[in-house]
Amino acid sequence: MSPAPNRSLSIELATQSRPVLPPLGGQPGSNPIPPLERLGDWVERANQPVNRNTAGQYGRIFFMLVKRLAEELDIDPDWVTPVQLVEQLAADTTLANTTKNTYRAAIIWACKQPNFGFLDGERRAGLEAACAFNPRKHGAVREIVRNARASARAIPEQDLRPILDALISAHPSAPAWPKKTAYWLMAGIATGARPSEWATAFWFDRDRRILRLPNIKLKKQPAFDWHYIPKELLSRADADLRAMAAVDTEDFSDVLDAARRQADPIAATTVHFDNDEARQIADAATFESLRRQRAWELRNAGLAWRDIELVPTTVSAVETHLTLLREYLAGGEERTFDKYYDGCRAALRSACEDAFDDGRIYSLYDARSTASANAQASFGPERAAEILGHYMARKRTVRNNYAGADRAFRRSGRFAPNVADTQNQRDQAADRAAEQFARAGEGSLSPSESYDFGQIAATPRF
Repeated sequence: MSPAPNRSLSIELATQSRPVLPPLGGQPGSNPIPPLERLGDWVERANQPVNRNTAGQYGRIFFMLVKRLAEELDIDPDWVTPVQLVEQLAADTTLANTTKNTYRAAIIWACKQPNFGFLDGERRAGLEAACAFNPRKHGAVREIVRNARASARAIPEQDLRPILDALISAHPSAPAWPKKTAYWLMAGIATGARPSEWATAFWFDRDRRILRLPNIKLKKQPAFDWHYIPKELLSRADADLRAMAAVDTEDFSDVLDAARRQADPIAATTVHFDNDEARQIADAATFESLRRQRAWELRNAGLAWRDIELVPTTVSAVETHLTLLREYLAGGEERTFDKYYDGCRAALRSACEDAFDDGRIYSLYDARSTASANAQASFGPERAAEILGHYMARKRTVRNNYAGADRAFRRSGRFAPNVADTQNQRDQAADRAAEQFARAGEGSLSPSESYDFGQIAATPRF
């Protein structure tokens, strides 16, 4: 790999992408629709395969892998190649398959970054090796088992009281972390919110006990099997792309060339068009992918928030948790949500160590799995998936990732939230029904109905 002294700067620049579009429609709690940007700027942002936070995580993983292999081989980090990283990953006997998949995704992401200083041959070989690597089929079998969080772990009802007692009886500290943690734990069980979702959660309708939570796990890129695209989304996407092109001084064909380079940096360097017709066909295909990407963004905009209705007995704990969090964040710039989370996480671990002498440790995320168990016992798996923010509300989603109804509290109905009766939820339910209807083969759009390739190819400029 050629020396690349600017890689530390490259990772910073690579993560400076804008967030996904805010909710549309002027709903309470949503941001106003931003002014249309230049088409070239949107293409550069939209073609990033992951959001800013994930890109930052992938960057840290990639440089950790590079540093570790460089130390092992006693070479300069700039001479470590992506293929070597994949080979080391395959030979590692200490990592679980899920961890290897994450590291593999980080290597693929790094190979696609234009500012990382890879030679074309290194980049191509690295992408091929990483894409072909499957931890379940290739590589060493895991031999050394490390301590890790168990999947679908919930907090049993008989363990909750000792944890709360340990938090309440803890020696008071200046930030009062035990108290904050006790309310966070109860609020998590009452709502099923992911820990990071509390940063922007708020009361949508306090009198009706409706809490609005952000859905932070929306995929930035369309699913590979997203074949059904509502005509309304396509029309809005087409209008948006044309409006963005109208304010862009760059030639439209140049924008499409840039989009191809971003989508596939290796293939784009070898593409040559024999004639205008070949270019128009390629431009039409590229425009199709851009319109699909914009339609996916618009779809995500409608899924940005979910509304849940709390049971009366849990409102006080949720309100106190929100109040404590807001008061802390208002204390100065040095007080961040991450620091609040770290303080509560440490307090919960300490409380578990005091409450149990067999090493049982619970996390704040376990409150979400506990909420899932209560919701499944009260309403069934499909409604539980919707409460937790899983858009398609599939049974297998909750069954594969959360505790089941058999681990619910004895009186689960006193804790389990429900889907709120709001316009936001009704719109999402209608969109979900339309997609499920199409997936069943009843009225999905064919490509000829969805895209007019001939018209696009004939008019390469807007």
